[in-house]
Parts: sequence; C-alpha cells; structure tokens
Amino acid sequence: MKRLFFSTALALALVSAAAAQGAPIGDATFVGRIDLGIGIARLAEIARTGDSEALAEISGDAALLLFGTLSGAVVKSEEPFEAVVEFLEGEWKGSSEIVLHRVFLVFRGEAYREFLDGSSGRRTVVIARDATLRANKAGTNDVYMNVVSVRPIF
Repeated sequence: MKRLFFSTALALALVSAAAAQGAPIGDATFVGRIDLGIGIARLAEIARTGDSEALAEISGDAALLLFGTLSGAVVKSEEPFEAVVEFLEGEWKGSSEIVLHRVFLVFRGEAYREFLDGSSGRRTVVIARDATLRANKAGTNDVYMNVVSVRPIF
C-alpha cells in the first residue's frame, strides 16, 4: 500500500512539474534548422569584438536555441505589439566571480504581451533568429535577435 501511495504521489509531482513549465508561446510549429552550438556568451563576445562576419554566419537560415534569464520588458510599440528584453546568462570565473553575458530579444505580436508582463527574472528557453548588431549609448555594440518561440522553465 505504501509503494502504491508513493508511486502515485511521485507521478502526480512529475506531471505537475512538467505542466508548470507552460506551453511554448509564439510559433510553436517552427520548421527549420536550429544551431545548438551558439549561446549567449558567444553572441556577447561577437558584440564586444564587433565581428560582423561571425554574426553574418550565425544570421543565416538557422535559428538559435538559447537558455537564460529575462529582464523587464521595454515596450517599443503598443500596436502592433513590440517589446525588447535583455536576456542574461551568468558564467563563473573561478570560484568567486560571475560574468554576465547579454543579448537583446525582440518580441513581436500579441501572443507575447501577457507573457512579458511580470517576466523579469524568469528562466526561459528561447528560439531566436536574425541576429543583428546595434550600437548602444555607450558606443559599444549589442546583439539583437527576433524571437520565434519562448517557453518559461520556472
């Protein structure tokens, strides 16, 4: 009896955890090549060096699968909806220093409006494409990417 109860409780917990992650938002039926070898740290490095040739290789027909943490959204347009969000990834240097890498994600379409409300601090998986370099106010570059699909992790 104890085994049955434990098995049922465990199954319920796993199903609840999987459901809590939520459904993908955006184009859940994306068909195309996804490059798994490029992450936020590499994109930030390209932005620092201003290497437009490396970015052109990334910006081809492939999308990127990125894992990171969202910051607060800055709404650029209400109609049609467009918002820009800083997407962060931390990297440990030794045992006492963390370096933050960032890219900016551009969300377009009504499907993202509700998701982005209160999204700051959420760990997220994103499929993004069309990487471009844009100069910021400090005179350095940042990478901007268009979001195809997003799914919160927790």
